Amino acid sequence: MMRLRSKNEIIVVVVPISEIKKFVLIDIVGGTLLYYTIKLPLHSVAAAMIGSMIGPMLIRRTLRTPRKR
Repeated sequence: MMRLRSKNEIIVVVVPISEIKKFVLIDIVGGTLLYYTIKLPLHSVAAAMIGSMIGPMLIRRTLRTPRKR
């Protein structure tokens, strides 16, 4: 629950469209692709679920790290 200090105070949060696109591509599309990529050959729902959760986290981590020249 968010409390405002005065009745005239408003908090505005701006999310850039690039961050929304990145979320959709990595988490939703990438997670779904990883799920089916793991599930179809292994026939394991548990392994596919774990892979689709860990995969997007690893993708985001590799995109964040600066590359050495």
